[in-house]
Amino acid sequence: MTLLGNLIEPNQTPKNAKAIPIMSPLNGKVIPLSEVPDPLFTHRLYGEGVAIQPAGFKLLAPFDGVISHFPELANQIRLKAKNGLHLQIQLGIDSEAMHGEGFKRLKKPQQTFKIGETLAEFSLPKMKTQLTSVLCPVTILNNEKVKGVEGHYYSVVASQDKIMTVYV
Repeated sequence: MTLLGNLIEPNQTPKNAKAIPIMSPLNGKVIPLSEVPDPLFTHRLYGEGVAIQPAGFKLLAPFDGVISHFPELANQIRLKAKNGLHLQIQLGIDSEAMHGEGFKRLKKPQQTFKIGETLAEFSLPKMKTQLTSVLCPVTILNNEKVKGVEGHYYSVVASQDKIMTVYV
């Protein structure tokens, strides 16, 4: 993890880098990580990435991989892709304060998954009434392997649209 971001503009694609598309795990609108009201994310302490303003109630797998961390609270999940990328998805800001209420795990740590598979469900209405922000940061935890991250800022459909392209 790094304090320095790897966010790049579309015309700044790193030379000799492999492009890895990251599909959206949620329906909603993609926004820059800098707009998340939490310094842990704005200062990139959990790595580079984007955030999603969610619209819906399901968290879908953004790629094929394995769940490396998924606490009982079900408000945060860490995934490892077959290509070695480690991704963290946080459902809402400070959502651990909900003590798991409104979140349901459908998979457990160490289970494998395929792109588009439902990993969890959540209550967006409960999140809206109990959290200061329902924004869902999606970050790359092993940034040291990344040459650049290009965010794709538009409305997305889970597992169908890209939220970012990671260059390794």
